[in-house]
Amino acid sequence: MPELSPLWRQPLEKQPEFLRLEQAYRAGRTPLMVYGLSEGQKAHVLCALEQERALVLVTHTLPQAHMLAADVAALSGRRTGVLPPREQQLFRAAAASRELSAQRIRTLYGWAAGEIDVLVAPVDALLQSVMPREEFAGHTLKINAGARLAQEELSALLVAAGYHREEMVEAPGQFALRGGIVDIFPMQEEWPSRIEFFDDEVDSIRTFDPDTQRSREKREALSVLPALEVIPGEAAWARAKAQLAAAVREGKRRQKRRFDQLQKERARDAFPEGESEGDAPDRDNGFIDAALRLEQLAKAMTEAVTAREPFQGMEHYLGLFYERPESLLAWRENVAVALDEPARIRERAQDVALTFAEMLTMQLEQGQALPAIAKGQLGYEQLLEEIALYKVVAFQGLVRAVPELHARETFQFLVRSVPAFPGRIELLAEEIRTWHAQQYSVLLLSGEKARGKHLQSALLDQGVEAVYVDGLERPAQGGETLILPIGLSHGFEYPEAKFAVIATGEVLSAPRQQKSTLRSRHAGKGQKIGSLFTDLKVGDYVVHELHGVGLYHGIQRITVEGKSRDYLDLSFAGGDKLFVPTDQMDRVQKYIGVDEGAAPKLSRIGGSEWKRTKKKVSQSVALLAEDLVALYAQRAQTPGYAFSPDTPWQREFEDNFPYQETADQLACIEEIKRDMESPRPMDRLLCGDVGYGKTEVAIRAAFKAVADSKQVAFLVPTTILAQQHYNTLVQRLGDLPVRCEVLSRFKTAAEQKDILRRLATGQVDIIVGTHRLLGKDVRFKDLGLLVVDEEQRFGVAHKEKIKKLKKNIDVLTLSATPIPRTLHMSMIGIRDLSVLENPPEERYPVQTYVIEYNEALVREAVNRELSRGGQVYMVYNRVAGIDRFAAHLRGLMPGVRIGVAHGQMPEGALEDVMMAFMNHEIDLLLCTTIIENGLDIPTTNTIIVCDSERLGLSQLYQLRGRVGRSNRLAYAYFTYRPDRIMSEVAEKRLRAIREFTEFGSGFKVAMRDLEIRGAGNLVGAQQHGHMAAVGYEMYVKLIEEAVQALGGGPKEEKRPETQVEARVDAFIPSNYIRGEAGRIAMYQRIAAIASREEMDDVIDEIIDRYGDPPEPVMGLLAVALARALATKMGAQKLSVKPGFATLLFYEDAKLDPQALFEVLGRYKGRAKLSAAVPPSLQLRGKDATAEALLEEMTRLMEEVLNCKTGPDSV
Repeated sequence: MPELSPLWRQPLEKQPEFLRLEQAYRAGRTPLMVYGLSEGQKAHVLCALEQERALVLVTHTLPQAHMLAADVAALSGRRTGVLPPREQQLFRAAAASRELSAQRIRTLYGWAAGEIDVLVAPVDALLQSVMPREEFAGHTLKINAGARLAQEELSALLVAAGYHREEMVEAPGQFALRGGIVDIFPMQEEWPSRIEFFDDEVDSIRTFDPDTQRSREKREALSVLPALEVIPGEAAWARAKAQLAAAVREGKRRQKRRFDQLQKERARDAFPEGESEGDAPDRDNGFIDAALRLEQLAKAMTEAVTAREPFQGMEHYLGLFYERPESLLAWRENVAVALDEPARIRERAQDVALTFAEMLTMQLEQGQALPAIAKGQLGYEQLLEEIALYKVVAFQGLVRAVPELHARETFQFLVRSVPAFPGRIELLAEEIRTWHAQQYSVLLLSGEKARGKHLQSALLDQGVEAVYVDGLERPAQGGETLILPIGLSHGFEYPEAKFAVIATGEVLSAPRQQKSTLRSRHAGKGQKIGSLFTDLKVGDYVVHELHGVGLYHGIQRITVEGKSRDYLDLSFAGGDKLFVPTDQMDRVQKYIGVDEGAAPKLSRIGGSEWKRTKKKVSQSVALLAEDLVALYAQRAQTPGYAFSPDTPWQREFEDNFPYQETADQLACIEEIKRDMESPRPMDRLLCGDVGYGKTEVAIRAAFKAVADSKQVAFLVPTTILAQQHYNTLVQRLGDLPVRCEVLSRFKTAAEQKDILRRLATGQVDIIVGTHRLLGKDVRFKDLGLLVVDEEQRFGVAHKEKIKKLKKNIDVLTLSATPIPRTLHMSMIGIRDLSVLENPPEERYPVQTYVIEYNEALVREAVNRELSRGGQVYMVYNRVAGIDRFAAHLRGLMPGVRIGVAHGQMPEGALEDVMMAFMNHEIDLLLCTTIIENGLDIPTTNTIIVCDSERLGLSQLYQLRGRVGRSNRLAYAYFTYRPDRIMSEVAEKRLRAIREFTEFGSGFKVAMRDLEIRGAGNLVGAQQHGHMAAVGYEMYVKLIEEAVQALGGGPKEEKRPETQVEARVDAFIPSNYIRGEAGRIAMYQRIAAIASREEMDDVIDEIIDRYGDPPEPVMGLLAVALARALATKMGAQKLSVKPGFATLLFYEDAKLDPQALFEVLGRYKGRAKLSAAVPPSLQLRGKDATAEALLEEMTRLMEEVLNCKTGPDSV
């Protein structure tokens, strides 16, 4: 165990009260009650008291647990773990996100295995029973390189441990089998691992990147934690089967008693409170429905238990599996317990018990739970009895009675809080001088080295000397200030010991956030933006470049003269069939149309209609491309303003950012500053999911512009957002001499006139506004930077005005879900792109549920959020019935303040409601999707979406991003009506939102949404028909071709790629890559090969992911490379058979005779060039196989292409 450093221990030893406390604790006279300590001091005193035993630290909330865990780790170096409470979500959801479950599993296993010294948990988590430790700890799977292990055995173990088998591993809790390879993404790991087998031996283990699927580094061993919190053994399954029948009988008895009671009341004409006679049939139907639900629940659970298969919510039914579920305290020996604010812990425990009892009663009556659930929940009194068995110390800030603790001694510390110096180094220096005069030792905690060095320099400028130290080797001397690169939540002062600690938050403009241990664990690890379009599926419409729109029927293997190749099976109008070789897959794209669900018209092979359609669309996009290129070319040629390098003022401003920047944020900031310091006008698109810190990046760019005496305009789509951005700017800029204003309808006409006057004369530095900023009366003195938030939300007319405003100034566009056209423009180099892929570390994942709509669920979710002082969004996207629904909700939840907001309200009324919600005058905002436009209200951490299958996927994703914007766990409920038959499109949407519950999937969501609902809102009205005719991808491809044609380079006619007829096996066997989606993805990868280097790279990838490739795969790779080289040489056809190969050129192919003859001379007459029309090249090889000749012809083409001699050389 690490000892507490003298630096931290010495000040406590100078205080008699601590020495008395330590003596009592060592003597075991517990429980002990300690009063008066501040937040930072609690962790300090606790770390000094207990360094030997395992420690359970109990808090009243999860954020408090995270804060104390970080403080304890920083002070003592002990290994800490935070255990969030298990979700009390008893309703059966169609899907639920697994981040919270994964965090619990990691912490539980760390605690059970002795890898965590200090377990910090809110009381909710300790009131929940767990399975016996012996069974729990035995389920970690350890795999060592060189060990004997059969693949089938590993697969069975993974399934039993709750892992899901997938074609490709992308997220924790998944595994995949491919030949002699098993991929696993363990719950506790940052990266998945790839295990390669040789027979029944583990040949190698290596981590890999789930986005690229390429290996990273070797490892010798791998531990795999279960993906479930409860993994019953055979005895537990048997017990559950026996107990289940009794639990179902008890559930039915309870239902019948309640039904009989209400029947008696009806017989006496004494209707239950709030009911009338007309309600009786509905109530009867309700009981029938409840009985049916209970029957279905019992059947599903019985089937699962009989088959020994895990079922949803199994962790709530521990009482079925184990006679005595355990408390976490019993999992370790020699444990001590610390209570943070026991009075609040008691209040929270009572709230939890009451909420659980109400919820369980309701669930039992509705037939959605069994009484056995109650056995998994401890009462507060039971928990106190458990705690009393251990050494206990409690910390209470204010003196409050906690009689149930039975404290044997109490202690009162004399402490003082440390003042805050928000960004005011001169005030900090003055305070340190005062302390030094009194011979105080002062510790200044900077959080990180760079910040510490900066603070040291800033204090020296103020005449105060501070010593920066990396370690904790020595205590501070009287009259000395040490700067340490660690972080604490709060600073503190011990007057008796003449010792003061200043935490990072006391120096910055707000407390710098501690890193959270609960976060989205795998977000943004090298996502490839260019490879996000989904794979073909049987029945999809496709577009063939030459033949038009057809239907895809799968992959067919065709064997000719004993050699096999795979083909895409396509059908067209009139039943025509076309088999496209898989090495020509780049000629086929998936059809993505304009209108959702509208089937395109099939083309006819050999007809002229497709050529006419394509020509018409090409002419139209050429005009569109001319406009686009002219605009961006004008920007590239227009000299812009080159901003100065960063000043010390800029660095100080950035140091005052109260959060830890993500690596992405820092990279994007550097890219933007580099653009701004260039003389070319910046036009950068900054993409990042909601809440990833785009605003801070924009504010830093704005500050850089203002520092160079330039003005900045923030253009946003709504008035509320304008006010919100303005508030953020004012708060962030603090006391700095930067003049900000907001131009919106919240300002009177006189105020607007005054703002415009000052803007024109340069008396306003930063202006925030809606499209009002685009008015003719708005003039800037010297505009240097335009920041546009969610540009796609502006109308066409406003977009045109924005274009004009952009011409010669730096522009930064912010977008959470980029419209695909913008994304594609970025990819073809017209516009620069920066990406924020990682969430800030202090944010929690949003617990997401896809679930049937249920009024009891609504009431429970709302009450839970309000009970913790939060607010709720409820999305009801039908204006016609929204007021009726609001009235219904008020009846369902009396006392909840409900406001209504939708786009058809008068603007003033809408703004009043939104402002009331922002000011916490409304508890629940019932609204349409109007809130998806970037509203940021950190107190709102629950969102319920009605009829979610009616909304677009990117809408659902952005709605979910409205919550979880603070350090609280947030909840998103996407509900659907159980009685409504959903279309295939709606089912796809819900399936996709379940897949993408982790942060960082905005790009994927934009692409998937585009695929599902069509691309109708992406282009101007005149282009809709063109896009519908050729499909989205072909349309974008035509735009790219038009843009390249306008690029000023030599215009060459684009020929079709060379047709290859090679008598070799060229396909991917289904037993090598099993899933068709995986095979198609690899066919696409191989079809894109353009050089031998690229082919070698693909071979490396194939071996890495699937093992050694069989001969047909090597044949496929050889054909793909030969085709690419032959196309470069201007050949229309390559024919290869045993003994003979021919390369047939186009008549007008530009050949380099000198290079050809130089190379052909090396083949001693076996290779010759025919001067016939069209010309051809023949290569002979007596007794040579087709495979050998294909390789030799490929080498010959490489030699010719590398032997460039004349002006016409290829």
